[in-house]
Amino acid sequence: MALLAGISSNTVPWEVLRGAGYAPCILDDEPGPTPLADRFMEDVFDRRIRVIFDRLCSGAWKHLDVVVIPRTSEQEHKLYLYLREASRRGCSQGMPRVYLYNLLHTRSSESYDYGLERTRQMVQDFDASENNLWAAIEESNRARTAVREILQLRRAGRMEGSAAVDLIKRFYTTNRDQFADSVRTELQTARLSGADSCPRILIKGVSQDDPALHRLVEQFGGYVVAEDDWRGSRAAGEADICTEGDPVVAIFEKYFYDAVSPRIHPSEEADAWFRSQVTRSRIEGVLFYVPQEDDVVGWDYPRHLAWLQSRGVPSLLIRNNAAPEVAGFVERLRRG
Repeated sequence: MALLAGISSNTVPWEVLRGAGYAPCILDDEPGPTPLADRFMEDVFDRRIRVIFDRLCSGAWKHLDVVVIPRTSEQEHKLYLYLREASRRGCSQGMPRVYLYNLLHTRSSESYDYGLERTRQMVQDFDASENNLWAAIEESNRARTAVREILQLRRAGRMEGSAAVDLIKRFYTTNRDQFADSVRTELQTARLSGADSCPRILIKGVSQDDPALHRLVEQFGGYVVAEDDWRGSRAAGEADICTEGDPVVAIFEKYFYDAVSPRIHPSEEADAWFRSQVTRSRIEGVLFYVPQEDDVVGWDYPRHLAWLQSRGVPSLLIRNNAAPEVAGFVERLRRG
């Protein structure tokens, strides 16, 4: 039986853990109170991060053999530091080993060199052999192909956004060979529906761990064709991992150049996918999801809004309880 590795987001190199004999799985929200997070963490931490902290400190997730957290978002970096402090103070029970993948997403030669060094160190720390890394890369690339097949059906108007995101979620929760095989089987028998008359909408903002907003848009007659989010349209990235040369370099470059995170700099690099997608996917409207507790992505909203306005693309900023606003926005798009 494979060892279990919890990962907090998409910028943990899945292939290194898989090559070391682990079954990596995303750590997600779950219902229930978070008393330890309420005691030690400020209100600015979102629900998912609070749940991860609480469950790891309480021993509820002691079945995990290791948890890997990247430094590619402020909340994840602080999560790692808070977990270390909780352990130091003896405020945790049965916490698994916690490992920091210190990847910096500033596009500089210094960050590249540092990130490659940290990736080599991770391979060494987890004792992943070269042969196993190549096998993990092959498995992961197969899964990325399956993700792109889902996205292609959606771009063609043949799969609703909520169904696409539900399928893609398993990219992060199952072994990727299993994911690739199951997706191909399901797509052969999937109930596909047309969306020719529905406004094509892109969702941007805080990452969501379920497609509730997609279903809300669909309820009012809209069609979510893309989301600027590692849980949906950007899960596979733009390219596969290179299958030639040094596997550690290939893995690192995938996560350095082709994985989304809040800390990508400069802004031109961070905005490139969003801007190209608005044009390429014939987006008719953009929904910005920025909940009240957010203190990260909202800083970028004025820049994105100005760019959309310069191109005449309608948009709506929504917070938490947004059904009436979404209904009105979709209706305005439908009227053209």
